[in-house]
Amino acid sequence: MKASLELQRLVATALAGDAHLLARDIAVFDGPPANARPPYLSIGGDTVVSRGWQGGQGSEHRFIISLWDNQESLAEAKAILADVERAVLAIPAVRPGLRLIGLRLARGSVRRTTKNWMLGQLEFRTLTVMEN
Repeated sequence: MKASLELQRLVATALAGDAHLLARDIAVFDGPPANARPPYLSIGGDTVVSRGWQGGQGSEHRFIISLWDNQESLAEAKAILADVERAVLAIPAVRPGLRLIGLRLARGSVRRTTKNWMLGQLEFRTLTVMEN
């Protein structure tokens, strides 16, 4: 889970420091507090599967970033998610101690919840290799 934790930190840092998301005043949470006000992003869940090959070992990650918003517009939610996608895919592949291989968007969705909130979700996939 060390690679998962490092990846989560990278994603949180990328989102929290993104100029476009900051301009939209969107908070980023790892498990939002009960009093969080929309719009905000939450990071998680994360599914991790061990992947090994001859001479190496890594982890495959599928992680979700969720947008919660109380606006009416699907288009606005999609615009915010486009900023999220850009910020995540701009994370450098090589960091001290961790390498990301094939970071990509796997799928996305936007829908209205029963409480009439907008929920947008992006699922990303990558392989991580911890380096000593």
